[in-house]
Amino acid sequence: MYQKNVSIRFGGPLTPGVKKILIINASVFLVQQISGIIANQGFPKTVFGLSHEGFINGFMLWQPVTYMFLHGGWMHIIFNLLGLWMFAGEVELFLGEKTFIRFYILSGLGAGLFIALMNYYVYLSYGLSGVTIGASGALYAVLIAYAILWPEREVFLYFLFPIKIKYLLLAYGIFEFFSTISTAAGKAGNISHIGHLGGLVAGFILMKFYMNSPVKEKTGISFMESLKKKYRLKKKRREIEERIEAKSIIDNLLMKIAREGMSSLTADEKKKLEWARNHYSAGNDTVH
Repeated sequence: MYQKNVSIRFGGPLTPGVKKILIINASVFLVQQISGIIANQGFPKTVFGLSHEGFINGFMLWQPVTYMFLHGGWMHIIFNLLGLWMFAGEVELFLGEKTFIRFYILSGLGAGLFIALMNYYVYLSYGLSGVTIGASGALYAVLIAYAILWPEREVFLYFLFPIKIKYLLLAYGIFEFFSTISTAAGKAGNISHIGHLGGLVAGFILMKFYMNSPVKEKTGISFMESLKKKYRLKKKRREIEERIEAKSIIDNLLMKIAREGMSSLTADEKKKLEWARNHYSAGNDTVH
């Protein structure tokens, strides 16, 4: 399902799944701030952030999931949550709440595995190590999902310049790809470009899977209900086509009867008239 019309919007619907994710992120950030004041500032990051020492050496297998709920500061969390509010709501309306939350978590996990592989490579190659936190990987997955669903939609780049979302995501993808290569060359920075790229890849794969899957929870309609609706519509279309054909047969044969009389009809034409009369009258029944 693709929406062809172009629209420029700011903000999106605050759907139940998005609301839960926003609340969880904000709550975890608040806990981070409190724990940083009361205890060690680095405690939440070192245990729940994603790092080579924690995930590989420390066997902290929860890190590829928990890292996406931590943030490094006010600007970090504000921009991530703002992006979710702007784009995630409509994606959730398409997928359904449960499927959207699953999509969000799995995309963040996928991005986390990309990060873990890069961390391992950089550690072995250059002896460098760091901790990755933030919802950016999952956010980039939401962005690619939005671009797949509504490629012609326009958004404001830096809140100033309108650009179609498909071109924006293409530019993001190219930028993150080359930035990841730079990171692999040992030029590490404070931004996890591999996490962004991993989110784009994971989101693309998952979105294609959900769109092609017969069991996707689309706009709250179950799979069986969707099949029943498709069957009813197909049956209704067939009945309408038969009624049109029947009416055409009836009109032609009635004109012949008016000109030449009932006795002028052949045996085959009488059968056609009987078939047409039955199908035309049956078409008056209501199909639910």
